[in-house]
Order: sequence, then structure tokens, then C-alpha cells
Amino acid sequence: MRMYSVHTQPPELAVTTEQRDRRWAFRVRARSDALVREAATLTGISMTAFVEESAVARAESVIAEHQPVTLSSAEFSRFVDALDAAPVAVPELVDLFSQPSRISQG
Repeated sequence: MRMYSVHTQPPELAVTTEQRDRRWAFRVRARSDALVREAATLTGISMTAFVEESAVARAESVIAEHQPVTLSSAEFSRFVDALDAAPVAVPELVDLFSQPSRISQG
């Protein structure tokens, strides 16, 4: 049996133009520092913004994985019906997957 989670972002975690007023202070390995600095530079954002956005995205993912989903009987029935419905071919995906792979297999 597969479990599915539905992610809704709590308002307190929404990205806003809110001023940063909390401080994080921690030590990292030299390799981690170099990788994060390079990634921040490549994305064109500050190291602070890169670290915060990355940490928040990971935190949201972890929290979403642990939040239960509660459905009413009617919602559960609709959910199961949707899962049981015959798949619908998406023409763009059919075309994409009929083309040779660009990834080398060696």
C-alpha cells in the first residue's frame, strides 16, 4: 500500500519580503562552504538567501512527509476513484518518450 501526502504551506513559512531578524550561527566543513558559495554565485543570490531557501525547502519537505492527511468518506471515495481511473495519455509526453534518450547509457 502506498502512502501519499498532501503539502500545504503554513502561512508562517510563506516566503515574504519580511525582514530577516533571526541569526543562525554554525560551523561548516571547508568543502561544504565552497559548494554552497559556488551554488549561491551560480544562482545569483547571496549566500544567506541560498542557505535560508535551501534549508526552508528541506524543512517543508520533511514536515510534509510527516503530516497526516485526513479525508472525509466522500473525499476518500473521489481519491480512490481518481487512482482507479484509466490513465490518460498526454500527447507531449508520448512524443517525448518516443524520442531517443540524450543521456548516454555507458
